[in-house]
Amino acid sequence: MNMYDAITETIRTILTERNDPVPDLEPGTSIANSGLDSLDVAALVVRLEQRLGIDPFQDGALARFPRTLGELANLYEQHNQRG
Repeated sequence: MNMYDAITETIRTILTERNDPVPDLEPGTSIANSGLDSLDVAALVVRLEQRLGIDPFQDGALARFPRTLGELANLYEQHNQRG
C-alpha cells in the first residue's frame, strides 16, 4: 500500500467512525477540505505513526505543514525512504 492510500483510508476511517460524510479525496484535496478538523489531523498523524511506524513531524524541522493530501503523502514517502 502506498502512503497516499494509507492516508486516505485512515481519513475515511476517522470520518466514518463519527458518522460524518466522506468527501471525494484526491491528491490535490486540501487537508482543510478533507473533512477533518484540527484534532482529527492530530489523530490522523497518531494513527499513521501506529500503522506505518513513521512520524515525519517528530524532528520539528518542517519549513511548512503540508497543505494537500498529496503533499502529506510525499512527506511520509520521504521519511519512509530515510528510515
